[in-house]
Amino acid sequence: MKKIHIKNINDFILVDDDDFERVDFYQWHKSFAHETQRFLAQVVGRKISLPSFILNDEYAYQKEKNHDFRKSNLSTDKYSFRYRKPQKNSSSKFKGVSYNQQSKKWIASICVKGKTIFLGRFTDEIECAKAYNRAVQKYWNGQGYLNDVKYKGVDSDGTS
Repeated sequence: MKKIHIKNINDFILVDDDDFERVDFYQWHKSFAHETQRFLAQVVGRKISLPSFILNDEYAYQKEKNHDFRKSNLSTDKYSFRYRKPQKNSSSKFKGVSYNQQSKKWIASICVKGKTIFLGRFTDEIECAKAYNRAVQKYWNGQGYLNDVKYKGVDSDGTS
């Protein structure tokens, strides 16, 4: 793992040793689109994102949005939606959680193979978020966004 300095933010990104030379050759810039950070460079006359450049795939994406561009944090599968953060216009601050006005309870659900799976109704929003985290572990083998529910000694994956 090596660090590359990004001038416009005066900070570093992490890349694998075998990607260092070709990534460091270009001048990368951090920008934001739809409240998501992106690192872009001009490569052979066109803008390209850093994940796409490293994996040589236009559909490549970063699993966890940060300054870590090692291959372990990049992917090209069709499941990029799994790593999206919760929507800002939702009734809950947690992903996979919504509030039902009729029952006055929180509802947890997850989408698996195009079908929505109901995970239960909860009086506590945090317990509901933990149920979603357990479903990410069960249905997606942990390959998805986990709600940050570190609360009363419980980790984000819902275990103690």
